[in-house]
Amino acid sequence: MIRRPLKLSSRKAGPVCVIKVSGRLDPGDGPDQLADLVEEFLDKDEISFLLDLRSVTYVSSTGVGSLIKTYRAVLKKNGKVKLLSPSQSVKNILSISKLDGVFEIFSDERAALASFQAS
Repeated sequence: MIRRPLKLSSRKAGPVCVIKVSGRLDPGDGPDQLADLVEEFLDKDEISFLLDLRSVTYVSSTGVGSLIKTYRAVLKKNGKVKLLSPSQSVKNILSISKLDGVFEIFSDERAALASFQAS
């Protein structure tokens, strides 16, 4: 099996920062890139985040910790973090760790983006 390292890309969709996460969400091998990127946006007063997880192949326990760290940092700024299209295996990990009750999870990007304006 080929190990795909974590890759992040971001774009703005109105007031929402959409962060595409690809590969393995396993920051145990190095810096916590996801939390660091979100922190950069928070420093610019960006507080709405949609994490596109459709290309995430694996989430380690450290990756779960990264999601929690990201969520807490955004919550401190009265912001929101929502998840887009996690695979079934990632959904299982979110369920086991009870994060499926913390994050709003969407399968449709338009609906996810519209939910930021509704809340």
